[in-house]
Amino acid sequence: MFDWNQYLLLAEKLFYLRKNEEFLGLKDACLRSAISRAYYAVFCVARNYLIDKKGIEIPKQDTHKFVREIFIESAIREEKIVGESIKQLWGKRKMADYEGSLTVTEAETEFCLKKAKDTLSLIMGFSK
Repeated sequence: MFDWNQYLLLAEKLFYLRKNEEFLGLKDACLRSAISRAYYAVFCVARNYLIDKKGIEIPKQDTHKFVREIFIESAIREEKIVGESIKQLWGKRKMADYEGSLTVTEAETEFCLKKAKDTLSLIMGFSK
């Protein structure tokens, strides 16, 4: 089974590769891809938590919205925090993946990487 946490590791590598001489022309692509992979790391781990630990069936349509809303609407404070993080990261991911006219900054990418890392730690903490 694939370890979705590896997407965050890939995101971090992409962020650091942006300054590598071989990747100079790919800086924007590295930053955008890092944000996207960070989001998907969190989303997939959160989705699997709902399936494996809570026994929740995830619909095929509007999957991303369903997962974040389950967390946001939770009575458990930590799960609400996860939901809000997913919502924030989802917005950043949509911008990075679809808004070619907008500039993605290094600070924004660092924020997403930290948010993803913190959120994954939170999920891992209550999924034990």
